[in-house]
Amino acid sequence: MNLRHLLLLPGLAALSLPVSAQTFAGADNFDSGQTAKWDYVYRLNGATQGTLDFSNNRLDFSKAGAGVGNQYRLWDSDGTASPSVTASSFTTGWTMSMSVTNTLGGLTGGEFATVGLNLFNDANSYSALMLSATSTGNYIRAEGTGFTAVNSAVGDNTDVWLQLTWNAGAQTLAAAYSFDNSTFTPVATFHPTTEWDNSAPATAVSNGFNFGVFVNSDTTAAISSGSVYADNFSVSAVPEPSTYAAFAGLGALGLAFWRRRRAALSAA
Repeated sequence: MNLRHLLLLPGLAALSLPVSAQTFAGADNFDSGQTAKWDYVYRLNGATQGTLDFSNNRLDFSKAGAGVGNQYRLWDSDGTASPSVTASSFTTGWTMSMSVTNTLGGLTGGEFATVGLNLFNDANSYSALMLSATSTGNYIRAEGTGFTAVNSAVGDNTDVWLQLTWNAGAQTLAAAYSFDNSTFTPVATFHPTTEWDNSAPATAVSNGFNFGVFVNSDTTAAISSGSVYADNFSVSAVPEPSTYAAFAGLGALGLAFWRRRRAALSAA
């Protein structure tokens, strides 16, 4: 290893550590059938049924009968065994994504079934992105506290990628979807710092995000496994623009040093 490499490596390590060491970052393809990466399971809206099972190498939903059924799973966002948040998920940019399938059909009236991603602070203000089946078709739906819901009709309801991206510098949360996990279509932009209830310091979004996945349905019929499910969940830390600029500056310094060293050797 030459001198140029020795000079660059310490700087690169210092810059990369804040991103790679974030405890909230991680992934689960659900192949292991283990729940260790998920802190907490709960239901909302008085639901007493609905189960998100680690089965068939995915996260599969079932509901026993008529009525509201849902289940939410909370990602282990802070590296501990309890549902909590870490402040670095607010100060660091990240992208949360997941593949979802919702083939439930034959719905009538106001029936619905949704599968998606959600975020919330400890005051239970939230933002969510989901693939929704209704009596009129399939939609990508963005909804949340202090936000007017947006519905985008889609023709494909199998292996649809949902993505929420937090820009820590601008403090915006962008929602998008894709059919190939490459080209994403924007749906909405949330503003948690202004739309959510952050009045109490102990529960403010600046303390960090709770990351979750969910399925929610009010169908009159039961839902069997293989109709509504999720796969390939991940939360990836993304350097902010200032970090990219630091990398670029470091690269420029290394290039300038290399040029000076080569010129000195040529003159010798």
